[in-house]
Amino acid sequence: MRLIEFIQDKVVASIAVVLFMFSCLWMLVEAISRQFFHKSYSISEEVIVFSLIWAIFLTLGQSGKEGNHIFVDLFVNRLKIRFKKVTSILTYLIGFLFACFIVYVGINYIQHLLNTGITSQSALKLPMGYVYLAVPIGMLFFALYYLQAILKEFTKGSDLKE
Repeated sequence: MRLIEFIQDKVVASIAVVLFMFSCLWMLVEAISRQFFHKSYSISEEVIVFSLIWAIFLTLGQSGKEGNHIFVDLFVNRLKIRFKKVTSILTYLIGFLFACFIVYVGINYIQHLLNTGITSQSALKLPMGYVYLAVPIGMLFFALYYLQAILKEFTKGSDLKE
């Protein structure tokens, strides 16, 4: 589990930051090029959007671990501790199953894209299967976050006193 946490916290997060910074830098270069040289690059939109998509999906699990996901607790805060624990486990389980479902569907969709040879619209002609690979990879890390959260809830067994 430590290896997975290291990969997610250090390696994947670093790649996501680099992709985000690359996207910002490309936007800046495109803006300067348009403003001062009256030249636009046809690949800019795809490069920016695809690098942002990869950055966002790669950080789903990390942002969950850091508590940056929306948590609606209007009713949960009014429950007794035992019921809060049950609702937390149920919520994490539903999130885990959803993430696993998206991984499964994403892999099937990527196989379809690679088999049909669909590419991007710009001059880059990127194979869309590789572009959309961000979805199952990101959701795999998201599923791992939910699995860790479920395990954490089960190991907090001594706080059931009301």
